[in-house]
Amino acid sequence: SEEDEDDQKEPPPEPTRFGWVQGVMIRCMLNIWGVILYLRLPWITAQAGIGLTWVIIMLSTCITGITGLSTSAIATNGKVKGGGTYFLISRSLGPELGGSIGLIFAFANAVAVAMHTVGFAETVTDLMRDNGAVMVDRINDIRIIGIITVTCLLGISMAGMAWESKAQIVFFLLIMISFASYIVGTIMPASEEKQAKGFFSYRGDIFAENFVPSWRGPGGSFFGMFSIFFPSATGILAGANISGDLKNPAVAIPRGTLMAIFWTTFSYLVISATIG
Repeated sequence: SEEDEDDQKEPPPEPTRFGWVQGVMIRCMLNIWGVILYLRLPWITAQAGIGLTWVIIMLSTCITGITGLSTSAIATNGKVKGGGTYFLISRSLGPELGGSIGLIFAFANAVAVAMHTVGFAETVTDLMRDNGAVMVDRINDIRIIGIITVTCLLGISMAGMAWESKAQIVFFLLIMISFASYIVGTIMPASEEKQAKGFFSYRGDIFAENFVPSWRGPGGSFFGMFSIFFPSATGILAGANISGDLKNPAVAIPRGTLMAIFWTTFSYLVISATIG
């Protein structure tokens, strides 16, 4: 009978739920770390010096930290449902502001994807040209690699939350490997070839010289460097944006967001110091 057939039907599978580490902290850290860390932080440190670079990092952290604390306060003030940032803001400030801020947040994510993709494509293109691999020319090579990258990212997103979460673990491990490789490279004694390029390993006199600013070019100013660095401190709402996919959003959002801000800030401070 139809009733027996309905009883025999299997219940729909439970959606994937994430804890505070995989669902919020790693997700936020991946959104905070980006192309500016790899391509612009050394340049900012060379311009502003180690001291002012630390000031820029801490000022950016204060701004994002206040936002993170505000998000945590909203997330812990009642039951958090699906809807992400829009739901959190709408519950506190009303649907009008929630909708407008949510729309701005969506456009900001789209622009961030474009920025990181172009930076990745430029880096890959330069590595290919260094090894004699050229497809068309530099501009078109960047376009081709960028299109391939965005297509792969779109495929991961369309595959579902489970696959997207697994891909994030892989990306996170790759970043950790790059950090470890960088730290080991700074500890190893500099060869004559590296010294000819300006790499002298750790030396107190060089650290003291690079601690103060050395502005060069028309864009060499504190606020110019701050405006370039600040996008690398954003991305703290990535965990709150999937509030409906978290096991316990009221615990996961504040803990994961604040821990992500702490560890990324620590990494920025360490890298800027070792670069100098």
